[in-house]
Amino acid sequence: MEKPVRLICANCGKAFDKSAKEYRRRTREGHTKFFCSISCGTISSNKARQAKIIEKVCPVCGATFTARDVSTAATFCSHSCANKGSATPKRRKAQSLAGKQHIDNLLSASAVLKRREWWKYAKIDKALEWRIHEFEYPLGGYVFDLALLDVNVLVEFDGPDHKLIYQKKIDREKESVARSLGFSVVRRDVKPMAIIPISAIKGL
Repeated sequence: MEKPVRLICANCGKAFDKSAKEYRRRTREGHTKFFCSISCGTISSNKARQAKIIEKVCPVCGATFTARDVSTAATFCSHSCANKGSATPKRRKAQSLAGKQHIDNLLSASAVLKRREWWKYAKIDKALEWRIHEFEYPLGGYVFDLALLDVNVLVEFDGPDHKLIYQKKIDREKESVARSLGFSVVRRDVKPMAIIPISAIKGL
């Protein structure tokens, strides 16, 4: 019986034995690489099919970056450059036109606040049903918590943050704008993140 041939796996470098007969047959067929297992043979054959790593130059910033040599390879070095590079004048114009066609779908700051903050006003809304009023009322570039439109009074429900210096400055500016437009401003302290009680509108 022929002694097996000791070979080195071309993939993992592990030594293994192959029968002399099989070794001669594979050699006659032109094979020069031998593998210790089907797994190593598969890995080696897949390596030949893998895309090569190449260097590319970003068309936006000029930076050099690496990418795979495939049809789907990245064109830009980053998402930021991709956004800049893909936003052609033609595409920007199309986006602008599409936005103008649907501008009515955009909500104002006041409308957004009404949807988000409505839960706070549930109790006082019922108590004010006989008054002409509006919550999150837009006026002069600001939004006021409550407007009593039958008496031109704006009500601001203040939490603890309104005692901060920077917030006091904003509040003074809002009041100044309101007075210039013929409204008076009333401030009521309330608990943050809580339903506004009916007592907060007492005397208005």
